[in-house]
Amino acid sequence: MNKRILVTGAEGFIGKYLLDELGNRGVEYLATDVISEEIVQKENYRKVSLLHKEEIRKVVRDYQPDVVVHLAAIALVTHENIPEIYEVNVCGTENLLSVLAEEQKNKTRVVLMSTAGVYGNQDAEFYDESLPYKPSNHYSFSKMITEYLSKEYEESLDIKIVRPFNIIGTGQKETFLIPKLVKYFAERVDRIPLGNISSIRDYISVEYCAFVIAELSLRDQVNFKELNICSGIGHSGEDAVRFLETYTGHVPEIDITQTFVRKNEVWRLVGDPTRLHSFVGKDRGNTFEEILVNMLENYKG
Repeated sequence: MNKRILVTGAEGFIGKYLLDELGNRGVEYLATDVISEEIVQKENYRKVSLLHKEEIRKVVRDYQPDVVVHLAAIALVTHENIPEIYEVNVCGTENLLSVLAEEQKNKTRVVLMSTAGVYGNQDAEFYDESLPYKPSNHYSFSKMITEYLSKEYEESLDIKIVRPFNIIGTGQKETFLIPKLVKYFAERVDRIPLGNISSIRDYISVEYCAFVIAELSLRDQVNFKELNICSGIGHSGEDAVRFLETYTGHVPEIDITQTFVRKNEVWRLVGDPTRLHSFVGKDRGNTFEEILVNMLENYKG
């Protein structure tokens, strides 16, 4: 059966890649976001705010999706408007889940985008899905709350929670470390101001992330609730700098400034991909270095 998929936050970084993945598979979808009227003119796009419950209800009634992929969120750890993080991420999710539970006759699958940030700092070398919550910032706290909220709807909805680690790729905003570094090296800037670049992260390509989300959306049987999207390999910002220096031949001055150092830093965040590999197999994502090269070659100033 060709499933009908409703995607929230479709104009975001991951959302655009997911729509490409679904389109390439010939999957029917309806994309929603708080987006410009120009984009809304497309046949399979709708402008919807998750803060307006009746807007969500109308879309759900009209489209009757088999699957909902919920990507819409404020996903920036450093976002300064704290109440807005909770309003969008928590209240928006509550609105969506409650409408789906009320309106859908079948047990609709909901792929709920969370974050590996819900793990925070743990003693484990590799973070698996069974670890307790230990978030360290408001964005991660808001996602922890949405995961708890989802438990209230398990009887009426088939909820799958995705915990992506650090998703990177072409088109990502330069408020994030890796696209910022790529921009500086592409433009051959002589001095680069950075914060902490010694923390370890698990970097995954956005294309691979979209592939995994599509698999979660389309497979009939998925025998787990939570899923890490990760590689099991950690890299620091220093690793990225060294690789970009070697690849480009450009060696800028790196200026570590406290302005960009975050409080409550998570120093190592590397996932355990055992469940992921069991689900989709191994070796489908690009390496960290391949992703950097692709971003650099596709950089447009």
